[in-house]
Amino acid sequence: MKSPLHHFMIISVIGMAVTVTMLFYFHLDLSEHYYAEHLESHNSSLATVLRNTLMENGLEQALLSDSEKLSDSTIARLKPTLRNALEWLPVVKVKIYSRNSTVLYSSKSSEIGDNAQQNEGVRQALAGETVAGQIHPNHLNEYDNVVEIESLHQHYIPIESPLSGEVIGVFETYMNVSKVAGDIREKQSTIFWLIAALICIFYLALAITFMRSHRMLLLETLLRKAHLKDLETTQAHLEERVVKRTAELEHSRNFLQSVIDGIGDPVMVIKPDFTIALMNKAVRSYIPPDLDESNHHYCYQISHRASSFCDDPELVCPLTKVMENGEAERTRHTHYDADNNPVTVDLVVTPLYSDKEEFLGVVEVQHDVTQLVRMQEGLEESRSRLLATMNNVPDAIFNCDSEWVIRSCNQAAQSMFNGKESELVDKEFTGFLTEDDIINALSSETSVRQQTILKRLQGTEFPATIWIGSLEDSHGQTSFIVVVHDITERIKSQQELETTRQQYFHQDKMAAIGQLAAGILHEVGNPIAAISGAAAEVKQACDSGAGGETIGRNIDMIDEQINRLGKITRDIADFASPKPSAREMLDLNGLLRGVTRLLSYDRRFSSIGFDLQLDKNLPAIVAVNDQLTQVFMNLLINAMDACSSLDRGIHNIELKTRLDGDRVHISVRDFGSGMSQQILEQARNVFYTTKAVGLGTGLGLSLCDTIVSAHGGELVIESEEGKGTLVHLYLPVDLTEEEIDKIDPAIKKGDADGLEYSS
Repeated sequence: MKSPLHHFMIISVIGMAVTVTMLFYFHLDLSEHYYAEHLESHNSSLATVLRNTLMENGLEQALLSDSEKLSDSTIARLKPTLRNALEWLPVVKVKIYSRNSTVLYSSKSSEIGDNAQQNEGVRQALAGETVAGQIHPNHLNEYDNVVEIESLHQHYIPIESPLSGEVIGVFETYMNVSKVAGDIREKQSTIFWLIAALICIFYLALAITFMRSHRMLLLETLLRKAHLKDLETTQAHLEERVVKRTAELEHSRNFLQSVIDGIGDPVMVIKPDFTIALMNKAVRSYIPPDLDESNHHYCYQISHRASSFCDDPELVCPLTKVMENGEAERTRHTHYDADNNPVTVDLVVTPLYSDKEEFLGVVEVQHDVTQLVRMQEGLEESRSRLLATMNNVPDAIFNCDSEWVIRSCNQAAQSMFNGKESELVDKEFTGFLTEDDIINALSSETSVRQQTILKRLQGTEFPATIWIGSLEDSHGQTSFIVVVHDITERIKSQQELETTRQQYFHQDKMAAIGQLAAGILHEVGNPIAAISGAAAEVKQACDSGAGGETIGRNIDMIDEQINRLGKITRDIADFASPKPSAREMLDLNGLLRGVTRLLSYDRRFSSIGFDLQLDKNLPAIVAVNDQLTQVFMNLLINAMDACSSLDRGIHNIELKTRLDGDRVHISVRDFGSGMSQQILEQARNVFYTTKAVGLGTGLGLSLCDTIVSAHGGELVIESEEGKGTLVHLYLPVDLTEEEIDKIDPAIKKGDADGLEYSS
C-alpha cells in the first residue's frame, strides 16, 4: 500500500474509533441525564401525590403532635392507603420523618424511631427544599450512609402545614429502577453496535472511493506533469516574447514620452480614477522643486494644488463631463505653476477608448492663455476707456466702413446730428455732406482736414471742421474715422471779435489822427507860407515887369511845396482810409518807410529819430498790408513810450531788415527804460499794460503776437530793465495754403476786414 493511502487508512481508523467512542460516551451521558431527569420528575410527582393522600388520612395531626412514633391507629389508616397507591409501582420503601428528624414511619419497621439528623437529604427537606438522587448497585448511599445492592432512586419532599405553610415533616420514597436501567443498557449496547456497523460500512465505502480517487489522481498527476512540461516550454517561449515585447513597449513609451515632451503645452494622460498615466516635461515643470514628483499621482495635485477631487460646482471637472458625455470637452480653468502663481489655461480633454470601445481615460492638453486673458482684459479696459473718452469728447466721432457706411458713433455725434445711434448707424456718411469738394476728398488715400457745411438728419445745415483718417486692419480691410467739430459758435465768436476789432481799430485810428493833427498842421503851414510868399513875389514881379527868371524860380518852388502837401495828404488819407484785407505781395522796406514817415508827423516823435538799416535785396512777402502796419505802429509807439520815459534829449529807434534763410528778419530796438523779467513774462497777455489808466488797453503786444503767428511767423522779445528792448519778427517769404488759411478764415471768405491796429 502506498504512503498516501496508508496514511489515509490509519488516520481514518483512528478517527473512526475516536468518533465512535465520543459518540458512545456522549450517548451515555445524554441518556443518564434524561433518565435522571425523568426519574426525578416522575418520583417527585409520585411522592407529592402520596404525601397529599397521607395528609388527608390524619398524617398532619400526627406530625403536629411531635410524638416519637405514630400511633397504631394512624399506621392502620396509612398502610391501606400506601398499599393501594404503590401496588403497581416499584416503590420498595417509604419513610416519614418528624420535625426533629425522627423516623415516625418506615416500610421497614426496624428503622422506625431512628434519628436522621445526620441525613443531608432530611435536613435540606426540613429547610423546604426537595432533594432527589440515584444510587447505583453496590455503591454507598451518602444520605443513609449504607451500601445498596440494587439500583434505587430516593426522593425527599418537605411536608408543609396547609394552614401556616410551615414545614412539619419530611416524606421519603425509595424506587427500584434496576429493570429500567437494565433495559436502557441493553438498548444502548444495540445502538452502539449499530452505529459502529454503519461507521464501518461508511469507512469501507470511503476507503474504496479514496482508492479509486487515488488512482485517478495518479493518472491526473501524470497528465498534469505532461501538461506542465508543455506549459513550461510555452512559458519560456512567452517569456522570451514578453521580454521582446516589453522592450518594444518601453521603446514605444520612450518615443511617446519624447514626442509629448517636445510639445510646449502641458499634456497628461489621465485614468478614470484621476491618476496620471503619462505626462510631459511641461506638466512636470508645474511641480514645485521642493516637492517629490513621485508623490504626485493625481491630476488635481498638480493642476489645483489640491489633496482631493475638485467638487466645486462652479469649477466643473472636464474628465467627469467626458465620462458622462463621451465627447471631447473644452473649458477654461485656473491652474498653478511651480511658484504657486495662478495660470489661466484652456483645456482640451479628449476621451481614450480601447479596441473593444472600453473607456480608458482622457488626454488633457493645457494651453497657457494667461497673457492672452490679460491682453483681453486690457483690451476690454482700453475699449471701455476709449468708449468713455469718445462719449466725453465734445466732437462727433464716426467709424465708417470702406463704403462710408456708419458702423458706430459717440454721444456727441448723436447730439450734433439730432438722432439716436440706431438712426445714424448703417447710414452713409456722404449723405451728411453738402459740398462736392469734400465728397471728392473722400476718395483720397491721405488724411483730410477741411472746413465745410454739413446737414443734420432733419436737413438743417451747420458749419463744421471735418477730419478724416483711414485705418487698415490685419485682413487688409479699410475703414475710416471721421471727426466733426461744430464751428457754429466759433464763427459767431470770430464775427463778434472781428466787429470788436474793427471798432477798436477805428477808435485807435481816430486817436492816431488826433495825435498827428498838430504835426500835420505844422507840416502843412510851412508849404502854405512858402507858396504865399512865392505868389506875392510873382505878383510883384509881374506888376513891375521883372524878368521871367524870378517868376520861373517861384513857380518851381510853388510846385515843390504843392507836391509836399500832396504827399502829406496821401500819407494821411492812406492811413485813414480802409484797406483791403486780402493777402498781397508786400515790400517790407517800403512799408517800414511809410510807417516811420507817418509817425514823424506825430509830435510825440519830435524827439525820436529813426535809424533805418534796410536790406536792399530783401524779397517781397505775402501778407496783409493793414495787419503788418498795425504791428509795426504798435511796436514803434511802445518804443517811443519807453524812450520818452527817460530825459535824454534825442532818442534813436533802430529798424533793421535782412534775409534769414527762407524767412525775413525785422528787428526793432529802443534804448528806453526796458522791462523787468516779471513784466516781460506777462507782456503778451491780453489786457496787461503798465501804462496809466486811459493811456493803454493792454491789447497791443497780444494782437501783434496773434497777427505774426497767423502769418506763420514768430515774435521774440528781449528786454532788460534800464537798457532797452529788442523785438525780433520772423516772417516767411512764401506761405503754404494752410498757413494762408490761418491768417484769418473770415478773410478767405471775404466777409471781414482782417485784424486791426491797437495801441
